[in-house]
Amino acid sequence: MRRSGASAASVEDGDGKGMKKVRSEADVRWMYYAKALTYLLAWSLVSGLIIILNNWILHYDHFPFPITLSASGPLFSWLVAATLVATGHTKLERRMTFGLWLRNIFPIGFFTAITYATGNELYMFLSVSFIQMMKSLSPIVVLFLLVLFRLDVLTREKLAGVLIMSVGMIIACFDEPTFSLWGIALMVVGEAAEAMRMVFFQHLLGQQQFGLIEGLFYTCPANFFFLCIGIAIFEEKSLTQPENYNRVVNNPLPYVVVSCMGFGVILTTLGVIQTCGSLTFKAAGQVRNVGIVFISIVMFGDVVTAQQACGYAINL
Repeated sequence: MRRSGASAASVEDGDGKGMKKVRSEADVRWMYYAKALTYLLAWSLVSGLIIILNNWILHYDHFPFPITLSASGPLFSWLVAATLVATGHTKLERRMTFGLWLRNIFPIGFFTAITYATGNELYMFLSVSFIQMMKSLSPIVVLFLLVLFRLDVLTREKLAGVLIMSVGMIIACFDEPTFSLWGIALMVVGEAAEAMRMVFFQHLLGQQQFGLIEGLFYTCPANFFFLCIGIAIFEEKSLTQPENYNRVVNNPLPYVVVSCMGFGVILTTLGVIQTCGSLTFKAAGQVRNVGIVFISIVMFGDVVTAQQACGYAINL
C-alpha cells in the first residue's frame, strides 16, 4: 500500500511539473507576442508621425534640406545611447575592434544613410500619399536584388506577381499630378538600400546578438558619418545661409521633436527586426502606409483618384 501511495504521489508530482512547464511555455509565448505587438505599434505610430512632420518642415516651414533632417535622428540617438553607456545604465556586452566595426557596422551606416536621405528627398518631388502607394512595390525591388545576387530564382509565379504589381503601378502613376521620374528613381534606390540594410541588421541583431541600445551605440555614428557626407556635397552651401539656419534658431521646437522621433524610429526599428524579423517589418510598413495615405489626404489635401486607389489595391 505504501508503494502504491508513493507511486501515486510520484505521478501527481510529475503531472504538476508538466503543468508548470506548459504554463511557463505559454507565458513565454504571450510575452513574446506582447513584446512584438508593442514594438510594431510603437514603430508604426512614430514612423508615421515623423513622415508627416518631415513633410511639414520641408514644405510648410520652408526648410528644404532633407538630408540634414535625416541626420538629426542618428545624431540624437547616438547621444542618448552614449549617455546611457557612459553613466553605466547600459553595459556593452560586445567590445568591437575597429576592423570588426568596419566590416559589420559601416555597411549598415552606408545603406541606412541612403535610405534616410532618399526617403526624405522624395517629399521634395512627390506627394506623401503617392509615395506611400509606390512603396507597395518594395517586394519587386527585393526580389530583383535576390535574383541579381543569386539568392533566389525567378519562377513563373513570381514573375506573374511582379507583372501584376507593375500594372498596378502604371495605373497609379498615370493619374498622378506630381509624377516625377527623378522621384521614382529616388524611391527605387531607397528601397534597394532598405533591403540591403535589413539583411545587415538581421545579421547584427540575430547572429551577433546585440541589444537595442548597444545597436544604436555602434550603428548611429556610421549613419551620421555618411549623412554628413551627403550634407557636405548637396546642402552645406545653402544650409549655411543666415535665412536658413536662423529658421531653426528662431523656431527650434519642430526640429527638436523630429530628432526625438528619429531616435524613436531607429530604436523601434531595431526592436521590430530583432523580435519579428525583416519580413514582418516590411509587411507592417505596408499596413502603416495605408494609414498615412488617408492622413495625408486629410492634413495636406493630397488628391487620390479612383484610378490611383485601384492601382494601389492591385499592388497590395
